[in-house]
Amino acid sequence: MPKRSMLISYFVFMGLILVWGMPVQAKQGAPPLNAPFVDPTATVTGADKVHLGDSVYVAPFAELRAGADPALTIHIGAESDVQDSAVVDATAGAVSMGEQVILAHGATVKGPASLGGEGICPGSVAVCPSFVSFNAEVDGAIIEKDAMVSGLARVAPGVRIPSGRKVLPGKNVATQAEVLTETVPVSDADRLFMQGVIEVNVAFAAQYKVLAAEDPKNIKGINYDPGNMSFNPARNLPTLAGTSTQNPKFRNRIIGDIIMHDNMNHLAMVMGSKISLRADEGEPFHVGSIAAMEDRTTFHALEHSHLDMGNLGRYGYHSVVHGGPTNFPVPAGNSTVTGDGVTIGAWSVFFRSRAADGVTIGFKSLVQQSDLAPGTIVPDRTVMIDNTIFGAVEW
Repeated sequence: MPKRSMLISYFVFMGLILVWGMPVQAKQGAPPLNAPFVDPTATVTGADKVHLGDSVYVAPFAELRAGADPALTIHIGAESDVQDSAVVDATAGAVSMGEQVILAHGATVKGPASLGGEGICPGSVAVCPSFVSFNAEVDGAIIEKDAMVSGLARVAPGVRIPSGRKVLPGKNVATQAEVLTETVPVSDADRLFMQGVIEVNVAFAAQYKVLAAEDPKNIKGINYDPGNMSFNPARNLPTLAGTSTQNPKFRNRIIGDIIMHDNMNHLAMVMGSKISLRADEGEPFHVGSIAAMEDRTTFHALEHSHLDMGNLGRYGYHSVVHGGPTNFPVPAGNSTVTGDGVTIGAWSVFFRSRAADGVTIGFKSLVQQSDLAPGTIVPDRTVMIDNTIFGAVEW
């Protein structure tokens, strides 16, 4: 997709366009398709010091926190995205995100930090993706172009992750000397994955603006996904207890083709706040009865994949359930699945996996590409990949 230099940094939020911090009235009709999109539930602090490039997508309940000092800015380059409940915190130092930087669900960047601005891309092209995964943290570090930080990993102040390297899941890279032992090469499959994420989120930035232009209430509460995208052509409303439901006043975001056992009154009782269940890429989601869902839970799925959650599920604070390619034949291919009575702990990530009845995943653990037997207990701060304990979450 062609890119242009940003002569004007601006962002769209609650019907205003901020041009170098100066609010002006938005024009009638939809903004340009390559304008940035900020979900109305996202929080932007110090908006005059937050600069967003073309086709940036900022998802539900993300937080962009510029500092009080004029130098404590946030710059996010073209085609980058800040996903659900992710945080960009520049209160202690400026944060610069270059073009095509992916800040996945629940990730945190603390300034002073630079992502995707330095380094080299494969084939010497000028722009390529970089990636910070689910509930990972970049704290005062530099993540170069074509570098990755895996789920629940952390990169400490002063550390540089060079182009072509991927921090392993759960690792705490505390010094530059640890980079070689706690990273592996970025693979061609990783690069293909990152490019796919960029393409999807650029489409979100465009099509959520279209949805909002038709009616601003369409992008609030329980509501439509935007559709009109190659991976998700049709718009859908969520189905709650058998009834197609639209309620822009609901405190959480429930989006698209998500079929939930519970009615809205029950969800209001068992759900916390700042929760994003977003079936706008992979779909459908089937969600059984919910026993408890704490604040900042996120459900999402890669394109052409699904979620199938059992009854009496418990989802901890800042947990992430994410679908992607799987080989489980039941209930359908490419489904991420839980049985009944499954607990996913606070800050934990459940990705491309299946958990049978009664599974418990402890605090701040990652389960990826695994198939857990009934009653399995995954301890706190554990990284499990392909049914093998890979290591600990070190921070």
